[in-house]
Amino acid sequence: MSMSTASAQGPSANASTAAHGGVRRVVVTGVGLVTALGADAGSTWEGLVAGRSAVRVLDEIDMTGEKVTAAGMVHLDVATALAARLPSDIRDRTARFVHFAASAAHEALGQAGRPHLENPDRFGVIAGVGIGVPHPSEGYRVGPTSIIKVMPNGAAAWISILEGLRGPSLSCSTACASGAHAIGVAFDQIRLGRATGHVAGGVDTVITKDVLRAYAWMRALNTAKDEEPTTMSRPFDATRRGFVLGEGAGFLVLEEREHAIARGAKILAELRGFGASSDAYNIVAMPPEGDGMVRAMRSAIDDAGLSPDAIAYVSAHGTSTKMNDKEETHAIRRVFGAHADRLLVSSQKSMIGHAMGGAGAIEAAVTVLSIVHQTATPTINLKTPDPECDLDYVPNVARKATIGAAMSNSFGFGGHNSAMIFAHPDLP
Repeated sequence: MSMSTASAQGPSANASTAAHGGVRRVVVTGVGLVTALGADAGSTWEGLVAGRSAVRVLDEIDMTGEKVTAAGMVHLDVATALAARLPSDIRDRTARFVHFAASAAHEALGQAGRPHLENPDRFGVIAGVGIGVPHPSEGYRVGPTSIIKVMPNGAAAWISILEGLRGPSLSCSTACASGAHAIGVAFDQIRLGRATGHVAGGVDTVITKDVLRAYAWMRALNTAKDEEPTTMSRPFDATRRGFVLGEGAGFLVLEEREHAIARGAKILAELRGFGASSDAYNIVAMPPEGDGMVRAMRSAIDDAGLSPDAIAYVSAHGTSTKMNDKEETHAIRRVFGAHADRLLVSSQKSMIGHAMGGAGAIEAAVTVLSIVHQTATPTINLKTPDPECDLDYVPNVARKATIGAAMSNSFGFGGHNSAMIFAHPDLP
């Protein structure tokens, strides 16, 4: 079986559906990204494969005298250009997170060939937003657009309006797992027959002085002042000190496989399984041995109808915190057993920081691109092995590999866990 090129070729729609127990199959036909590495999927992927860090000293925010001085922030000129693409009346009524989400969704729909135009009533949008617009702690002015600018559902609403999507329009908010859960909900909507397709993903743009200070007080961020910014995010490394805040958006176009084949679409990957769980343990801490993570991953693998041995690559949540990286490693070992030693595992947060509610969707999009290009992106800044993090994290250099199926993990404050399984279109 060749996995070098994604295509829409394969068994007939009826035969393939019957082979999967009569359940509608869901494929990915478009990807859109906005990250600190670039304003689109192509530039982001190029930067990730090159192992380039986008973490930099903040110059748009006055952080004088504060602990945190670096983040994976989209450059001001890029953010301004994305906002300028919107009609002026919409631009004046929307915030930065909507600008990013609208751009990523538009790119994904364009790559997919705008399948929603045929029947917009059957295409919807689901957007995950962790915070959206954090209110400042000091006084601020309000006006007639204040409410609509800060509504977390604004991303889904404006994408629906801008793109003419008249199917289900929903929002998810599960902290750092928001974007991943949005994709999972869209997946189920299509499988249930409630929609032919969705543009689904997540976004967050919460790099502000107050948010940085709050995470610093939680001791979740790397607040070191003696480090080069590009090395501050180092998931799974023994010297890791915490995550680096990032921002961005990621969206996928999901549609019924039969619909995509009928219109001759290029299928990038198939979304085969989705799993979610709750820790029911602590609002910020993880249970020992990553119990909730384990249940989400096992659920996704079962839903995909695959053996754990079929998974070649895991896009890890990989935050660069002491707790997450250790517990996620333990959870992966519990799920995959001996096969864990053959897995490729990496964290894009090492290069773009932690995009909060957008992180899971960005990483899901990168997982799809990893299947398309048969390449695992690296975990950069991994120099000092941690005995408690003992997997193959693709250290520092991207790696070509045969990736038939891959998992994307996302976990959020509140004990929200998510895992998705994507597969090459030729995988039976």
